[in-house]
Order: sequence, then structure tokens, then C-alpha cells
Amino acid sequence: MQRLCLLSCTALLAFASSTHAQTVVSANDAHSILQNGVQVLPHPLKPDSLSFLVQTPDGVWRVRTSINVPTSVIGPPTAVTFSPDGKTLVVSAASKPDPEAGKIVPDDEITVIDISGAEPKIIQRVASAPGATTLRFTPDGHHLLVANGKSGVLTWFRFNGHNLSNRRVISLPVSGFPGGLAILPDGKRALVSLWQADKVYTLHINGDQITVDPHPLNIKPGPWNIQLSKDGHYAVMGMLGHGEGLPGALSVLDLSAEPIREIQRTPVPNAPEGLDISPDGHYVAVVSQNGSALSPTSPLYHDRGIVTVFSFGDGHLTPLAQAPGTLWPQGLTFSPDGHNILVQGVMDRSLLTLTWNGTQLRKTGETPLPGGGADLEKTLR
Repeated sequence: MQRLCLLSCTALLAFASSTHAQTVVSANDAHSILQNGVQVLPHPLKPDSLSFLVQTPDGVWRVRTSINVPTSVIGPPTAVTFSPDGKTLVVSAASKPDPEAGKIVPDDEITVIDISGAEPKIIQRVASAPGATTLRFTPDGHHLLVANGKSGVLTWFRFNGHNLSNRRVISLPVSGFPGGLAILPDGKRALVSLWQADKVYTLHINGDQITVDPHPLNIKPGPWNIQLSKDGHYAVMGMLGHGEGLPGALSVLDLSAEPIREIQRTPVPNAPEGLDISPDGHYVAVVSQNGSALSPTSPLYHDRGIVTVFSFGDGHLTPLAQAPGTLWPQGLTFSPDGHNILVQGVMDRSLLTLTWNGTQLRKTGETPLPGGGADLEKTLR
């Protein structure tokens, strides 16, 4: 036991002295819990946080350090992003607590964090628009695009490596909770999913200018989280549905087609949330709520989510393995080496480590988070 502790401490110190070449973070919402399927404030109320994770010698990913940062479980679990050079983190908050009113209210805050040193440092807080959720940098790192679900708009910022500025509000042709975002590798196009409107719009980027193609892909029910293949040829998108507790799905979009089109849809358990493509591009993993966000009295309720892994080749998904997830799961990411899959839980405030060897999915362990796990992200730099 003493030797294991010594090895764990050594690993933590080595990570702290690194240049964050392979950083994995968890954004934790401490102001939202479920009560009979409804989001309410917990008691006592604690601050939201951002946790920096490290894998210890026993194979389990754990919290190395945490800082207080506003964040939220509302929206896809993609409210954290790294700048392309890996030196900066940006976190959004779609909601916040209102203790006097005793309820959860919309928020618009974005926090910019410098992670180029030994310890993270908050350097800026700016307003986006109510319901600020998914964040995406352009490949050159000069702009940040934000989906603001509650207000139904996008915001577009300049970024100089440290600060966001020149906020522009981009209206969409219809309302409908913009949630998922993806910017293609060439930086000339982006996608935004409108969950309530059952549409995916294409955005055209030209330097500082960004415009919305008026002809969307109509797709239902409830397009949500979007992840891109490395070459930008395909997008994999979770179909969340509209709260009916029915099975979810993953949709594969061909982005080389004009207009873009759906080429495959495969079922997954209810309400797919966290979604990631492995670093080598060969696998897709998704965690579904599986009814764990419903009232325990519902016949569709289950106390754990479900993680499903697919092979991914030539735009085609083939199911390979499943394993139990967390309670009211949100974020999911492959580890930087692709050998682990990490999954968050909101209600159990836990981080689950699964080992993935290409054919089998096995639980390695769980560790506590300082709040409800809302978003997971990594950088390979």
C-alpha cells in the first residue's frame, strides 16, 4: 500500500511539472441535481469546478487538482475546449444557481484559463449569450465559436492567444436550441445542430466573417453532439430525441456531399450524450443516459447509463462492445493513447475509467469528482 501511494504521488508530481502535453479535464456542475427527473439546486450549494486529471499506476484516472470555474450540465457535454496550441482552455456556463430564488437560471459566462505553466491560471471572464454551451476554436486559433442554446444564437469571438474580443452575435434562420458545433479541419465550414428544430445548418467562414447557409439538413429527432473524423470527411452525431425516453441513435453525415447528407443511422440506448472518436480514428464511443435522468418511478428508468463502442471505417459504424456507465452520464472521452474511455456521472459525481483493447470494454475503477461531471475534453499536444 505504501509503495502504491509513493508511485501515485510520483506520478502526480511528474504530471504537475509537465508542460500539459496530454491534458485531460473534467468540468463539474455542482449546482444541478435531479429530483424525480427535474433539475434542482442541491443543499448545501458548492462552487462549480474544473478538474485536471491524471492516470495513476493502478490504471484509474483521478483528479490531480481543481479550480473553481462556472460551468453547467445544460447542453451537450462539449462546454470545454482547448486552443489549437494546447496552451489555453475555455469553459462555458449555460446555467448558474440563484440561491435567493431557489432555482437554476440561464448563464452566459465564458472563462479563459492559461494552462501553459505548472498550474492553471484564470485570465479572463467574458459574456457570450444566455445558455452558452458548446465551444469550438477555428483550426488557426484566431476565432472561437459558441452555441448558446437558451438564446437560440451563436457568438463569434476573436482570440489573440490570451483574450477573447470583438464578440458578434449570429442569428439563425429559425430558433431551436443550437447545441452541437464542429468546425472542419480547413477552417472554412462549420456545422451547428438545432436540437429542438431538428436541423443542422452549415456555416461558411472567411477570415473574420461567418455566415449561415439558409438551406439546412432536416434531421430528427433532436440532433445533438457532433464529432468529426480527422480528415473532416464524416461527422458522427448523437440523436438525443426530445425527452420521450425512447431509444437514441448515432447518425453519420457525409460532409463531402453537396449538400451534406446522412449515410447511416444506428440505434443506441436512450439519450446519447458524451461522444468521441478514438485518437487513431478507428473507433467511436458514446455514453447514453439509458433512462437514468428520468424519475425513478418511470417504467423506463435505469440506475446506470450505458457505454457503447463501435468500429468506424469508411463512414460506417459497427457495434463492438457495451458496458454499464454512470448515473445520469454526460461527458465521455478516449484517453490520449486511446486505451481508456473516461465517463462522467452527474448524480453520482464520479469519473469512471474503462479499459479498451479493441474488442473488450472492462471497468478499471471509479473515482470521485468535486461536482457533477458535465463535460470532458482532452488535448493530444
